Amino acid sequence: MTKTREDFKPDVGGFLDGVSGDIVDAEFAIASGQYADKVMLGDAGATPPVVLTLTVESPGFEKPINQSFSVGAQDQWEIAADGKSVTNKNPDKRSFRRGSRAMDLVEAMITAVGDGDVAKGQDFFIKRDHYMTEAGFYIGTSWDWVRKNMPTVSGTPTPVPLPVKMLGETIVKGKPATKKAEAVEDDALDKILTDNASGKKENELKSFAVRNVEIKKNEVYMRAVVSGKKLKELEDSGSLTMDPTTKTYL
Repeated sequence: MTKTREDFKPDVGGFLDGVSGDIVDAEFAIASGQYADKVMLGDAGATPPVVLTLTVESPGFEKPINQSFSVGAQDQWEIAADGKSVTNKNPDKRSFRRGSRAMDLVEAMITAVGDGDVAKGQDFFIKRDHYMTEAGFYIGTSWDWVRKNMPTVSGTPTPVPLPVKMLGETIVKGKPATKKAEAVEDDALDKILTDNASGKKENELKSFAVRNVEIKKNEVYMRAVVSGKKLKELEDSGSLTMDPTTKTYL
């Protein structure tokens, strides 16, 4: 792979602290890369959660940065509209679970808009006419961001970038350029999956894919695995076979 100057610059991810930034894009997806590793905390049997990733532009950044917030488990949430919304297994549910990082974000936004008046903040977002489960809820808003220590299951607080003051609404000129997607079809990566599938349940094979160095290089392929699309494709072609009794791959 050809190296560029970008390879020798510091990673600006997570630097939303004491800065002003506009949300220019939002997407729901299966967690991948370092964020997935962090959330799963080394649990080999876990599956990456669904996350909301915001793209934020700021005069202080050389390029837009992405910041992710966990929404919940894959068995509770389904990605829809090409990543522009999520639906809960309960179709009447339009809010994230309290304690999730995505809900921390939404509550911070509502509080900031209303200057502490939650009802005022809620009314503002009602007028924007988007549920928190839709990308449009976030896109086109500008904030002051600060990292705040938030509680975790382990009891050890962790810093999370959250909006503390709304600066207004912005006009989004267009989605920031993204790197060209790599092909989902890859025989070499298919072989890595099938060679390591024996004895694993579906969630265990997905967890393997998230941690495999070669598979992680192709984010599009990895997303296809953790969403189940690639595994179904391999099963349909006969490359993968699952024992119906043990629910493990043969």
